[in-house]
Amino acid sequence: MQRPIILFYLFLLTSVLLLSRCAHPVSPTGGPKDTEPPVVAACDPPNSAVNFKSKSIRIDFNEFINLKNPVAEIFISPPLKSPIDTKLRGKSLVVKLADSLAPNTTYSITFGNAIADLSEGNVLKGFNYVFSTGAFVDTLSLQGTLQSAFDHTPQKDVFIELYINNNDTLPFDSLPIRVPPYYITKTNDQGNFMFHNLQKAPFKLFALADQNGDLIFNQPSEKIAFSDSLANPYYITVAKPDTSKTEQPKVPPVKVKNIDSLRKTDSIHKADSIKRSFLIYPAYPLFLFEENDSIQRMLHASFPLEGMAMLVFRYPVRNLRVVPLNFDSVTPWHMEEFSAKRDSVRIWITRPNVDSLVAKVMVDNKIADTIRLELVKKESQKKSQKKAKGIQLAMGTSASAFGLNQFKNKLIITFSYPLTRWDFSRVLLIAKKDTIHPEIKLVDSLKRKILILHKWEEETSYRVLIPDSVFFGIQNISHDTVRLDFRTKGEKDFGNLILTMNMEKRPGQYVVQLTNEKESIVFEEHTIQGSGILHFNFMAPGKYKLKAINDRNGNKRWDTGNYKLKIQPEEVMYFPKTIEIRSNWDVEETWN
Repeated sequence: MQRPIILFYLFLLTSVLLLSRCAHPVSPTGGPKDTEPPVVAACDPPNSAVNFKSKSIRIDFNEFINLKNPVAEIFISPPLKSPIDTKLRGKSLVVKLADSLAPNTTYSITFGNAIADLSEGNVLKGFNYVFSTGAFVDTLSLQGTLQSAFDHTPQKDVFIELYINNNDTLPFDSLPIRVPPYYITKTNDQGNFMFHNLQKAPFKLFALADQNGDLIFNQPSEKIAFSDSLANPYYITVAKPDTSKTEQPKVPPVKVKNIDSLRKTDSIHKADSIKRSFLIYPAYPLFLFEENDSIQRMLHASFPLEGMAMLVFRYPVRNLRVVPLNFDSVTPWHMEEFSAKRDSVRIWITRPNVDSLVAKVMVDNKIADTIRLELVKKESQKKSQKKAKGIQLAMGTSASAFGLNQFKNKLIITFSYPLTRWDFSRVLLIAKKDTIHPEIKLVDSLKRKILILHKWEEETSYRVLIPDSVFFGIQNISHDTVRLDFRTKGEKDFGNLILTMNMEKRPGQYVVQLTNEKESIVFEEHTIQGSGILHFNFMAPGKYKLKAINDRNGNKRWDTGNYKLKIQPEEVMYFPKTIEIRSNWDVEETWN
């Protein structure tokens, strides 16, 4: 009798536990996050349709979709006069064509990154809808790359245009600046581009960073690229799957409304084929550049420091004349300090009590602009009686935070304002237990830089001690006591790069630059004609890039191109690997 009672109580306890769990419902956890883009289920008319006469296209998807930036992402090639219209209807996208279509022409609608699912925003990339108004669909392709001409960075979302020589009234070369292209596509994030469904013909290949939406190069600031030769499309063969094996890979089923339409929608697979085709088919390289505007302009005027105006110009300035309009300029009133390239100038106001500058700027005997600048900050105007204390004469040295590389650099102190008077005898140089009066020289005509001469010892700490009121700048400003501490480096702290240039197959003059990895700093550059050896000595340990510019015109700098004159930008080449320089080590490289 005991056993049945025990079983009864166990059954009762189990029932209570189950009922208690049912009394506390928990929200379902849901399935895995959707990471798949929408799938095209059917197209009406079908993709790759021939003898196309419809005014609208309906594309069905396996889920609800959303359109992202359709104006910029969706376009048709060859272009139509009126933009295509797109509307969402449930799980379908309806495309309406307002213009009449040309006969016997293959059209391709590119959707870019516009189509995404509604729930998670997964983007359907590389989808094209193709149709022909003739009896067949053109099947040729053409591919290439687009990079910046100056630094070879990939250029994305730039229009690539193809022109066909079918205009009887315009020269072939003038088509990109007069009429829209015959075919268009866009570069992807890696700067690659691919045309499909092209007819058999030689094309003019052009790239345009369009700014006004007309697909024509008619703005001076629009960046362009062009190929020197005509581009010929080719047929890309698609490898057939190997069906000889008995076992086939399992593919998850996809629910579609019309499986025959899905099979015809082969453009879904074009995105995957682009990467493969670049390996086995020729690619046309293009290099994007911005043409020089031949008109000299003043780009910017500002006052970074009180009493100083900065003028920036598009091109180097040969002759500059600044004529004040708000005060008398008969007596000397300013000093000019040009940059190394003479494309910017600092205007130092030496006349006292000048708080603003209204002036006519004349560049190379032509009026460039009229400037209006407040040369004293508003806070300082309110406290003009404390101006002398408010503005300090600042100074800095050529020694970096890592010390002075005395093997390559001299110790130069640069002042924030030009000097008007000084007393070098009060400057002290302290090394270890020694205190001396160093030899000092002015090194520029504007008197903003001084050179401290000394026989520097390796791995030694130094201090330049400047008591207060040793130096005075314009507007009679001075400084408090200044201590400039730095340490010299040892020869073992640096490395050397020995570069053998083999120029037998590349005649001409080249500018070879050693830069940091981001190319934001050019540490050293050499000009070379013909083969030779270049030395980059006493370089700090780190990673560097080598860049060579084919200096065609011999001006020792990179020059852009010009389409009308059929001048390509000067060629830029990079050493194929990053250079790593180590302390107390010589790196030897050969560049062919």
